[in-house]
Amino acid sequence: MTVKKQFHVFGELVQVLVTSEETQGAFCVVRQYSLPGGGPPPHVHRNEDECFTVIEGEYELFDGTQWKPVSQGEVAFTLRSHPHTFRNRGNTTGCMQCTAMPGGLDLYLEQLSQLSMPPIMEDVARVSDPFGISFLPPAQV
Repeated sequence: MTVKKQFHVFGELVQVLVTSEETQGAFCVVRQYSLPGGGPPPHVHRNEDECFTVIEGEYELFDGTQWKPVSQGEVAFTLRSHPHTFRNRGNTTGCMQCTAMPGGLDLYLEQLSQLSMPPIMEDVARVSDPFGISFLPPAQV
């Protein structure tokens, strides 16, 4: 698959494989590369369901109550309005692919990539709110 765009979000490489524009907003497909222990902060999507596939490495997915292992080649999902996150539980860089339905996640991540590092949470919230994404305090994970 051809990489349409790539940028860094929270310090991690994100590649857009299928844009929301290509699918007329039906879905988008992105890949995120994470160092050991890496992954996004815990969050909630108001608009999207997500289907994850581990392309490389070993991950675990937090479903709002517990962490569940997801190995290379395995698929996991989260539904909108459910708290979640994922992290690389392996010893090498891993790759998690995400199909978000409907589309828009690619547009959000590209906007988020414009923030300085380390990001200021007020700026993250300002970018995230219009996309229906909110972050949870780390203590809830």
